[in-house]
Amino acid sequence: MGAREDWWDDPGDDLELHPARAERVRSAQVPGTADLVATVLLLGAAVLVSPAAWFGILVGQLAFTGCALPDPGCATAPDRGTIVAGWHLALTIVVLVGGIVGAAARRARRRTGWPVALATLLGVLGVFAGAVVALQIASGGNLFL
Repeated sequence: MGAREDWWDDPGDDLELHPARAERVRSAQVPGTADLVATVLLLGAAVLVSPAAWFGILVGQLAFTGCALPDPGCATAPDRGTIVAGWHLALTIVVLVGGIVGAAARRARRRTGWPVALATLLGVLGVFAGAVVALQIASGGNLFL
């Protein structure tokens, strides 16, 4: 009788029932020149639209010249227009600086920057639209666009 032979359990013949999956190595794609061009163009458009929007708000303050009627709301109307012009300028600067810094930070981390640049442009236009609505309300409907 001798040694017991385990032919089905030979240590050199290990079967791997669940082989480990090979891990995928994600290659980080660096955004190309198209992303850089789109980012620069969108940020440039935002910077160029900002003074035009500021000029539009300044011209919009002419609506307060129509507020010459002797009613109690007309006495403080020009002050309200100055307040609207002030917060428009401040919010536009905040949106521009935040967008430029955000796009540069994303590009530095090798991520696409155009979504932040597009949001910056839309933010500048949104601040302008809000200022136009505020001027319309503050002037009592005398703002003509």
